[in-house]
Amino acid sequence: MESKIEFYEKTYQNFNPYQHFISRIQEMEQKSSYGAEAAVKWLELLKETRIHEAYPVIHPIGQETFSLYAEFPTGVFEYALDIDGATALIKAKGIQPVSFSPSKIIEAVDQGNINKDPNRIKPNHKNPVMVLQSKYLTNDKPYCINGNHRIYEAYQNNDEQIEVFLFRDKEFSLFFYDALSEAIYFLEIDYNNVISEDR
Repeated sequence: MESKIEFYEKTYQNFNPYQHFISRIQEMEQKSSYGAEAAVKWLELLKETRIHEAYPVIHPIGQETFSLYAEFPTGVFEYALDIDGATALIKAKGIQPVSFSPSKIIEAVDQGNINKDPNRIKPNHKNPVMVLQSKYLTNDKPYCINGNHRIYEAYQNNDEQIEVFLFRDKEFSLFFYDALSEAIYFLEIDYNNVISEDR
């Protein structure tokens, strides 16, 4: 599958969060009475906060973050994930990794995030291999947010196992670096529940 990373990196800055919120709110409002209730709450949040104005997020120097892009009818949005923060959370909560055969988890690696030139690879193993799998963000497919090269190398070397920290749906909500990323993620959960009529 062809990577869209280059396209995303060229277009994500044009995303208008306010327009996206309003579009989703209107769709929910028109879908059902349950959707109308959810829409009112999101509209109140939008009026009370100015989180939609802080886009795109500024990634801090010296802190490891990751950009995960999502395609919406309103454009491409950059979810900012705090990799250092996720590592701290893993340690604080004593979360244990899962062992995978590299051939089973290689699908989580976006080929656009792989540097295949050995002279340009700078190993950085301070943070573990992390994979997200979300119905609302990754189409329920695994997606590596840290450790792409390690998974790729394990696959190339025919290693038997690789340890991966796997997080699903709401398990990684604390990984978002900024309030807007978190808000858009929960907006999408509500939106999908309304549209699918799943409470």
